[in-house]
Amino acid sequence: MTTATTSVRETSEMLVAGPYQRYWDLGLKCFNEQYSATAAMQALYNAWMPPFNLSILASIIGALYGDTYWARTRMDGDLLAYNLQAALGLNPADCQKAAQYAFSHWFGLQVRANFSDDGAIPRGSNVTCSPDVVVNGQAPLTIAQLLNLWNVYNWDPKPGFKNYAYGRAQSFNIQVPITSPVLRMYYSDAGFNPPPSSWVKLSTFDGGSETSPLQGLNAGPIQIGGRAANLNAFGLNVPGTGHYCTISVAGSEFFTNNPSDSGSNWDSYQWITNNGAAGWHNMDVSAAKQETLKFYNQDATAEHFVFEAHSSKVPTGTTISLGFEDRKLAGASPTQSARISSAYQVVTTEADIPANSSGNIVLQIDGKPLPADASIDCRLLWEISPTHRNYQQAVTHLGATRALQQKEAVRLQLGNFTFIGK
Repeated sequence: MTTATTSVRETSEMLVAGPYQRYWDLGLKCFNEQYSATAAMQALYNAWMPPFNLSILASIIGALYGDTYWARTRMDGDLLAYNLQAALGLNPADCQKAAQYAFSHWFGLQVRANFSDDGAIPRGSNVTCSPDVVVNGQAPLTIAQLLNLWNVYNWDPKPGFKNYAYGRAQSFNIQVPITSPVLRMYYSDAGFNPPPSSWVKLSTFDGGSETSPLQGLNAGPIQIGGRAANLNAFGLNVPGTGHYCTISVAGSEFFTNNPSDSGSNWDSYQWITNNGAAGWHNMDVSAAKQETLKFYNQDATAEHFVFEAHSSKVPTGTTISLGFEDRKLAGASPTQSARISSAYQVVTTEADIPANSSGNIVLQIDGKPLPADASIDCRLLWEISPTHRNYQQAVTHLGATRALQQKEAVRLQLGNFTFIGK
């Protein structure tokens, strides 16, 4: 059978077109009848009418057998390629190419990382501004309201009270209904790269369940391209009056998506950039002169972290400072400050963070309160030297060919938290 070569754009268009629907339906039949992934590959291959498209077959299998290929922090393209070659006896290079394509974009329930999220995997650097993580204070919302506000940030937490929390998701790049959509929600201290062991599970208002079904405007399966929100609101009741990271995780019969501790900085970075069914909201109004953000070094070795505060439209004359709460870190890396004189400025500080430790970075804002159009985006960058064990993975992930050739250090953004005005 001839194998067709297909561009990314052509394949993306065909995923939502009619000619391949029969193969999605057959793939679903195989899944429901508990075929293994390789048996389903063979069934699809034997039923395929010429011209054969290996990229489409790989995409169907990758979408329907997500739990088979999820490797804790990402979809395992090497395993998919190996299975394709073993099941079909095709050229290994063609199988590798098809597998890489299949996992270069998200399939199934998508929780947007930001408004411009187009489903590409890995996600870009701005992964913690999800519009699909919703907190509406003490007022409940209906599914219809949540879906009507699809392109609106809805974030109105009320400190000291039990808040109504919701998550949204959309059926994305998958051409079969999703019959068992489910949502989990969590919160953690405001900051960067918190490991799942630090997350606090939310429970629903009604019966204290740790999960809620996702539902569209009508009850029943989420149809192709359909949008949904959790049927039962979660209760978000965080202590104190500080800021928090809120996390929404969608799962289905095809991809359970139950977070587990990664155990390293690299794994944490991989999980947040490769999981298209998880959303983070790390953005809040700053009403204080001082804000504290938590960071973690999850590695068993000391690692070099760079912290940046990117100010935008902050009033002229305001002084912004970044410093470490820990005295030892502060002694080695004194607080860095800048007096705002332009629309966009950056304040930076850095330090070697001890192994398996956590700490706090303190943002000081001395001046007028932030106006509504102003923001300070605090970022954590992990600097990886050419001799680091994760260097080759990092330059490959970033496409940093020049850095590799010049043997230069690279930086991965482990997270950010944005303070806005009002």
